[in-house]
Amino acid sequence: MVISKTRSILISLALSLTFLISSCSSIQIAYNQADFLLKWWLDDYLDFTDEQEKFYAQAIPPLLKKHRQEELPKALQKLRQLRAKLDKPLSEEDGTLVVHEIKTLSKESIYLAQDDLAKLVLTLDVKQIQYLQNTFNKLNIKFQNDYLKGSAEDRLSKRLEKIIERTEAFSGDLSKSQKSQLKDIAKEYLLDMQIVYQTRIFKQQLILSTLKKISSEQPTLPQVKTLLNQLFTEIELGSTTEQKEFEKKRDLHSGIILSKTTELLDQSQRKKAQEKIRAWENELQTLIQQKTK
Repeated sequence: MVISKTRSILISLALSLTFLISSCSSIQIAYNQADFLLKWWLDDYLDFTDEQEKFYAQAIPPLLKKHRQEELPKALQKLRQLRAKLDKPLSEEDGTLVVHEIKTLSKESIYLAQDDLAKLVLTLDVKQIQYLQNTFNKLNIKFQNDYLKGSAEDRLSKRLEKIIERTEAFSGDLSKSQKSQLKDIAKEYLLDMQIVYQTRIFKQQLILSTLKKISSEQPTLPQVKTLLNQLFTEIELGSTTEQKEFEKKRDLHSGIILSKTTELLDQSQRKKAQEKIRAWENELQTLIQQKTK
């Protein structure tokens, strides 16, 4: 099963995908340390001031509590539905639905965080925005080294290794034949990484331009929320017709790869995947119950 590790400057994405994007052995450990992990992660992008750290310390506990109460039950339900479907290979429709549901959980978490996020963004200064730009530049160099260098075959092999690693985290070891078939699927449905890189750069510039606008103009809080909602929408769906078509294609191909990967698995491997998901369900159930303590 292919569930890729996604990183974004948006705090809310990290909140909603904690249990899906990590291969961590314990979701409970990751989630219960989310305040520290998110602080460390955001500080790595923005270099918080002392005042921003104080704001974060006050804002994050109620936000995480609300997320635990409102979003984790939804996530638990989605996991149960996915596990039930894995008695047989996922259809392309179901694979695409999984991708859509992950994004829906993200959007709902963004809505939970939008008030605090808007307040935080209003406090960013020019130096911090430049710090973010520098961080993007460093990450882009790593992206180029990981995905854009070497021959086409070399680049495919690197991406295939990650797909195999993520799949085997659910299914157990894949056979040589399964890996070969997975390579054929990757050849057909993985997107051109040069286009992915160009889309990445555009989204980064969109983030930076929005933050610069807010920093220089200091709009009202409702206006900031409107600007951020527009930013989130354009990041998710694209701005131009070409970008919108690419984002649709990205989601469709991700769903197809997921579907075709489950077609490769035998009954024993699907059972292992179900057991992995059931373990996640148990951990989420524990986390949900902890809200009353």
